This record gives sequence, C-alpha cells and structure tokens, in this order.
Amino acid sequence: QMVTLFGFGPALGVGADRAHYYVGSVGGVDADGWGISLSSPSSRRLRGSIDYSLTRARWTPSTDGGLLEELVPSAVRLESEDFQDLTTSLVAAIPETATRVCVVYKLNTAYARADASMPGLDGRFDVQVNQTLPFRLVSAEWEVLVGVRNLFREAGDPGSVYDELLVVRPPKRIIGGVLVRF
Repeated sequence: QMVTLFGFGPALGVGADRAHYYVGSVGGVDADGWGISLSSPSSRRLRGSIDYSLTRARWTPSTDGGLLEELVPSAVRLESEDFQDLTTSLVAAIPETATRVCVVYKLNTAYARADASMPGLDGRFDVQVNQTLPFRLVSAEWEVLVGVRNLFREAGDPGSVYDELLVVRPPKRIIGGVLVRF
C-alpha cells in the first residue's frame, strides 16, 4: 500500500520547489468489512446518498518505513485496525438556470495526519458547479465546470480503502473547464 505526502520537501532535505510530493510504501494490507448505503429516489431537483462502512484491516509492515515513521507516524499502521467511514453526497439540479451543484463530504476515523502520532478522524470534500451555457455552436451543448476539492481521489473509484486515507496534507485544488457535447 502506497502513502503520498504533500508539503514535506524541506523535511526530506529537498527544496520546496523541487519536491511537490513524496510516495512511499507502508506495507501490505488485507482488509474486509461491510457497508450500507441509503439514497434518495431520483428527483428533478435534489438527490442525495449516505454511505457507511466498517472495515477491519490486517497489516504486513513495510521494511522501508523508517523515514515515514519519522515524518508521519500516523501513516505507519498497527498490525490490525478497525475504522469507520461516512460519505455523504448531494446533487442539486436547477432546471430554470441549467445549473447542477454536487457536494461530496467524507469522514473517516483512520486518516493519516501530519500532526498526529496515530490515525484519526478527519474529513475531505469535493464541491462542483456545472453551468450549461445558453448557446449552441455547431449543434453542440456547452457547459462550464468550476470546483474546489481536497478529496484526493474520486469517491466512487475502485481501489484500496486506504488510497484516500494515506494521502497526507492533500492540497486544496481549484478545477475548471469547458465540456462540449456533440
């Protein structure tokens, strides 16, 4: 399992301009658990969901954890751990203005944190606003996207339950773009 550290250039002996992030291994993990999801029926204006999961993990430690243990002790895991996750998402569609707003908030009890010796409760977010533009060129629909997030990975992407939990000091990102549908 990989860990990604942001903002640790000076601690690694590298200038901040040369070290955007550091990636290391914290060992192997075997995780299982269960989850439940509640979601609202699709409506024209508002959809929402709440996902809860409980995970039990067993770790095989990495042999190169010395530097990680020094920089971020909460990234180096105990032999076994249980943790909980609560992810909430809301999508609002405003047909009068052709606007869509999506908010995702994720709480978890096992985030690695730079300021703690043990993993703990923390949260991450993703807010996006899509606005359809009021014109059509070449029979295409144009849409503008603006977003702010510190959620490092997409909430629904497949992968390890630790892919988000072992990102330390994720940067807040402002995203934007134009989507053209032909």
